[in-house]
Amino acid sequence: MKIAIFILFLLYNGIVFANSVVAEGEAVIKNNDNESARSIALLRAKWSAVESVSPAKVKVESIINNSKIIDEAIKTELTATISSFTIIEEKIVDNKYIIKINANVIENNVDNNGSSLLDTTLCVIIGGIMPNGSINYNNNFTLEAINLFSEQGIKIAEVDYNSISKSNYLNAVKYSKYDGIINITNKYKCKNILLGSLSIIDKGSNTGYGSFNIRIAGGDLSWKLIDNNKKILKTGFFSGRGQGASLDDAALSVYNSMAKNTAVKVVSQALEVLAGVDKKSIRIVLTGANTSLDDFHELRDDLKKIPFVLGVEELNQTSLSVNYPDKALYLGIFLEKDNKYKVTKISDNEIIIRK
Repeated sequence: MKIAIFILFLLYNGIVFANSVVAEGEAVIKNNDNESARSIALLRAKWSAVESVSPAKVKVESIINNSKIIDEAIKTELTATISSFTIIEEKIVDNKYIIKINANVIENNVDNNGSSLLDTTLCVIIGGIMPNGSINYNNNFTLEAINLFSEQGIKIAEVDYNSISKSNYLNAVKYSKYDGIINITNKYKCKNILLGSLSIIDKGSNTGYGSFNIRIAGGDLSWKLIDNNKKILKTGFFSGRGQGASLDDAALSVYNSMAKNTAVKVVSQALEVLAGVDKKSIRIVLTGANTSLDDFHELRDDLKKIPFVLGVEELNQTSLSVNYPDKALYLGIFLEKDNKYKVTKISDNEIIIRK
């Protein structure tokens, strides 16, 4: 249970309030190394204490047992600091080292809202077009794309889809007549528009279990990234498939499937343009006495599968340059996700790993 007690701290520029927080951290003991587990458990307890005052984008549960990653996360993710702490309990249970602390946490007056990738606003208009001609803008694919853009620091306009006439939308997606759409998006001050159509195609029915028929639907996604001067910046096409008891259910299955498997591809491709000169380069170095050229090539392929990696370039036989628009911390977390790689050093522009 977390207890908040306000304590006065006198600083040069006035009085600052601190929160007294009780927090707990734990770490698995590996190879009987109690000291390493204790260090990680303490870092996790500190993270939990500070995160309770200053919520972060990445949760401590996403960070596996690596003090380098946790320490970097505390430095870069949280806008609060621990002025002091005391350990009130530590124990080993089921091969886990557990530490409970009482920490005095001070919020820093830091505004992180200015850390967006670009000073721009994006309108996302991707309609799900049913065979009967109805259009669903609030489909799961669109919602997931908006969420992914937001995670990358892109400011998203909350478009009133009811204000978009069917004729203006169809003229834009079918005939590249963008005036009607741009007139609407101008009021949201959108510098760019992700415009697309996810057409649902009725593929008929197949007999499922027993006498039930299963409706099959395909999904064809065609999209364009345009600016408010009607210049086409990027285009793409993807397809999907779904099934359900009815055509509406099958369409919902298409939206869900493409939200899971395709949205990140569209967002990544759009980010190649939106990131522009702000595209961030991070050097990845693979170390270890037993690493081979095959390990290096495997790392290159693994990096290409990580969401929002915009490009991978080999620098030499042990290092690569990765175009990645977000913090090195998040790339490090992805690399450690399946316990395949371990981060041994991390900074803003370099990650050193070993297998």
